[in-house]
Amino acid sequence: MTKERDEEIRQDWSAALASVEEGEDLSMDIGWCFTDDDIKELARLHKANQHREKIESLLVDCNFITEACDFNAGKYDAYL
Repeated sequence: MTKERDEEIRQDWSAALASVEEGEDLSMDIGWCFTDDDIKELARLHKANQHREKIESLLVDCNFITEACDFNAGKYDAYL
């Protein structure tokens, strides 16, 4: 993990997700953690039907199981 890669991912989640085959390919690069703003952006993308499977797999790999389940169930209010 490099600071530059971490910043690159967090600046444009959509591009970062588009650049990988599986969402969990980003886990190590972000240190298996998210900021509140990250979760908000991932919720926004998921709600817009963008990168849904990758977002869910990334959240699960980083042990954000509740968020992954909520997104899958369409429960975005707490995150947006």
